[in-house]
Amino acid sequence: MISENPDFQVVNSAYPMFGGFIKRLWGSAEMVSYLKELQASTEGPASQNFSHAVVQAIRNLTKQHDEEFPHLLPHLGDNIALQTVTQAFPGIGEKLARYWGTKEFHAYMSGLLQNDRGVERKGFPFEILMALHTLAEKHNKDFKHLFPTIDIWTQFSG
Repeated sequence: MISENPDFQVVNSAYPMFGGFIKRLWGSAEMVSYLKELQASTEGPASQNFSHAVVQAIRNLTKQHDEEFPHLLPHLGDNIALQTVTQAFPGIGEKLARYWGTKEFHAYMSGLLQNDRGVERKGFPFEILMALHTLAEKHNKDFKHLFPTIDIWTQFSG
């Protein structure tokens, strides 16, 4: 039972709301996305808000969930587009795989494809650019629930 897990107890005592979600979602496909998003938030600019113990507990819970429920993991390992990117840019490929199935994927991909740094960038070779677009399309198709549906017609009616 997850509520008896010491890592769960660390997270739940520091952040009861997270604990409630973990308890409710444990063993579901939504848990995979939730833990990835939670783990990604501990690595970004807000990471200083999390204690080392909580960060480690979230990592441990993610690993445990992945091991207990491997059939729920999104499989990208044999994806040709990811292999193409990883072969040319290993760091980018690793981050794409880590963010796969999370909201952070879209932000990371946007940063790769758009020059918002204000400095001249060389750009990607055509083959890599096509592989990145293929991955973005697959992610958007496979994880529609991560993006709000916008119905333009309801915005302008009535």
